[in-house]
Amino acid sequence: MQIRAGLKKEWLQFTRTFRLGGVLLATLSFALAEPLLLWGMQALLSLSANHGAGLELATLLEMTDIEGMSSVAFSSVMTELSATSMLVIMLVLMSPCGGEQKRRATIIPSCTGLGAFEYLVPKFVVYPATVFASGFAAACLGGLFSNLLFDGSVSAGTLVLGSLMCAVYMTFVLIIYMSVGLCTSRPGIVTAAVYVGIPLVQMILSGLDLTEYHPLTLCSLITGRMFRSGFVLADNAASIIVGIALSVVIAAMMFVLALTVQKARKINNQEDKPEF
Repeated sequence: MQIRAGLKKEWLQFTRTFRLGGVLLATLSFALAEPLLLWGMQALLSLSANHGAGLELATLLEMTDIEGMSSVAFSSVMTELSATSMLVIMLVLMSPCGGEQKRRATIIPSCTGLGAFEYLVPKFVVYPATVFASGFAAACLGGLFSNLLFDGSVSAGTLVLGSLMCAVYMTFVLIIYMSVGLCTSRPGIVTAAVYVGIPLVQMILSGLDLTEYHPLTLCSLITGRMFRSGFVLADNAASIIVGIALSVVIAAMMFVLALTVQKARKINNQEDKPEF
């Protein structure tokens, strides 16, 4: 009963504020904006009287080694979803991801016997599920829109697989953010740490030539690697499966971490007052 009531409470809080709209705006807007931006740039360059400027897009394709402008646009969509969109989502969800613990928003539920497990489960269901669904839908829409505007080089299989990997990665990042935010009650600091820390970890792993068989592999694939010439899905299938599986395992571990911390400490819902 308490979990069901918690799910209802989180969903109402999510939908009756700007939070749901913010998540949808942060994801779906890039599905249209990125392909349109590239299409507009291509149109301007094609109208340019300068022949050298007309070759800039071709040069871009050669430098990135990505085949087809649709693939470039689709990769750009997923790059923005996994970075900029996630930053906006983390900012929008600061309150339910630890911020409410400082504003005494859990007084009544705690007084009615709400436990740590019942408090956390609705959060780890409502918000990750929404981000997964909106991320997948936005990536699919971006791929379809890219094919419509450009050369149609993104196949249906690549579109679905890329969208799935993007949604899994976004959900993975959100759960890490939620867990650490709920553990520390400082979602603002955690937002900055996650946004800066993940690219830093990617750089370190790339420098150590550790680019396979972990969750960050999903990000490197959707942001360009899977669209380069010579990419063979069969050769990367094991790395993708392991990356998705580890994302699920680490997400479960982060929930256990948040649960352990919540049980170990009592949320201070009272203002500091002198004893006498």
